[in-house]
Amino acid sequence: MNVATKAGSQRLRQKLWRAYQTLGRTLRAMTPERPMTPGSFYLMRRKCGKPYCRCATGQLHPAWVLTRSEAGRHKLYSVPKEERPRVRRLAAAYRRYQRARSRFGKQTAALLALADQLAETQTIPWPDRQPPPPIH
Repeated sequence: MNVATKAGSQRLRQKLWRAYQTLGRTLRAMTPERPMTPGSFYLMRRKCGKPYCRCATGQLHPAWVLTRSEAGRHKLYSVPKEERPRVRRLAAAYRRYQRARSRFGKQTAALLALADQLAETQTIPWPDRQPPPPIH
């Protein structure tokens, strides 16, 4: 192995260890000790359907909801006023988990790619001799 190859291997090894450390930070962000709930929490405005209600003229009814997919179906849950701060925190914690999980997947793939590159720089052919020519 020549000097340039050794230097390239060393750089790859350093990149690999930096990527590994970053992966650890992401894993810590993925595993919080606080509770979370899947779904999106937001203010929804809609019509009730009564022909003479104020919503028929454009003043829609506000409702805070948590929405999520359950068993392949879209579910909507109305959130009472006293539960809104808690549900907002729970849904935000789940969103942070999802983002960290996505980063973790990308970082893991990058880490494997670096490990493969390093293995390529360290791989030497064996045996060194050429196979004998075929006999005719």
